[in-house]
Amino acid sequence: MSVYLIPITAAMLIFPFLAALFTIPYIIVQYRRYGSILFLRVLIIYSFIFYLLCAYFLVSLPLPPIEEVQHYTKPIMQLIPFKSLMEYTTSTSLVWNDPATYLTAFNEPSLYLIIFNVLLTVPFGVYLRYYFQYSWKKTLLGSFMLSLSFECLQLSALFGIYPRPYRLFDVDDLITNSFGGMCGYVLTPIFVHFLPTRSKLDEEAFQKGQQVTSMRRVVAFFSDVLFILIASFLLYYVCTKYFTIATFLQTLLVFYGCLVCSVTLLLFILPIFTKGWTFGKALVKIKLVNEEDERPKWYQYFLHFFPLYLFILPIPLMLLMLFDIYFSIPSTYKICILALAVLLCAFYLVSLKTGIHMLFHHNKTAYFERLVKLKNHSMIQVTTKAAVQETKIETANTEEVAEENLENTL
Repeated sequence: MSVYLIPITAAMLIFPFLAALFTIPYIIVQYRRYGSILFLRVLIIYSFIFYLLCAYFLVSLPLPPIEEVQHYTKPIMQLIPFKSLMEYTTSTSLVWNDPATYLTAFNEPSLYLIIFNVLLTVPFGVYLRYYFQYSWKKTLLGSFMLSLSFECLQLSALFGIYPRPYRLFDVDDLITNSFGGMCGYVLTPIFVHFLPTRSKLDEEAFQKGQQVTSMRRVVAFFSDVLFILIASFLLYYVCTKYFTIATFLQTLLVFYGCLVCSVTLLLFILPIFTKGWTFGKALVKIKLVNEEDERPKWYQYFLHFFPLYLFILPIPLMLLMLFDIYFSIPSTYKICILALAVLLCAFYLVSLKTGIHMLFHHNKTAYFERLVKLKNHSMIQVTTKAAVQETKIETANTEEVAEENLENTL
């Protein structure tokens, strides 16, 4: 048993890193599709990756020394179906008509190997039927292909690391693994009795996706800020190639000018042509609409974005400008600079408090958003079976009403 515990222990040690590597892209795709992330869905995918990790470790570990493998002379392939089962029945003390031999026969290591090969792919069959909604034919094919990947991995001598295969390519493993996958398919209703169905998971995810949560707004906001900063630094780099910037104040003014150009392009001109989309909002599938859920007017984009991105967020940049000006003007005007700096700091802190409050209350909106009466609208389309059925019923009712009106008219 220690031989089988080694792979599981190793998998548990490196699982968080490999799981993140393969799960995070999947989570991003699911978030883009449904507009939300369900903890249970993430847990299922994590457990699926953990299972595959353990399975591949089981068929690969423990790794023998390369020097030892160089002296192997045993066959590398076994292509006779059911040979391991026939060897078990002929080499053990099992006598079918003598129950006293059953206990001894069941303790044979060769039987353990057959049972472990069956149990190895039982979870795979459960995952394929429950989460991936595979039919029994696809489950059988998927289990066979998984088993074939195990055997090919062994036949490749662990991708050529070893001079020759250190484990046997056994056709019986293909049979027992495929059988294990089908056992998992049959037993799925028992294992997932207390879990919601895949359609329920999708429906719940779509319903959550209809809400513009604080997380979606935050992701959209920081994504837009990132794109604006990248565009601003690129413009600033171009400006430094064609213009001479001598002082620190000139540097700040030129960069602020680049910031104005970037905000105008990405948050004013772009939404006008994309009907409310920005790069950040498109990433989380939300867009700006007015109170009637219609396309905003062009000036509403200006009033919505410019106060935040060209006045509130650049306040630290403005404070640096005032700091530079403070040391270059007569002392009689310095009190005005200090007063202006204090006002900007106070306004910035109040705006920061409002922004933090908005993070935890998705219905909370900023004052400049309320002035222009714009809101974020989710673009996630519900495509569950229940929604499709409701659409069909509504269409049928509409057609019946139209026919009745036509008959009354005639």
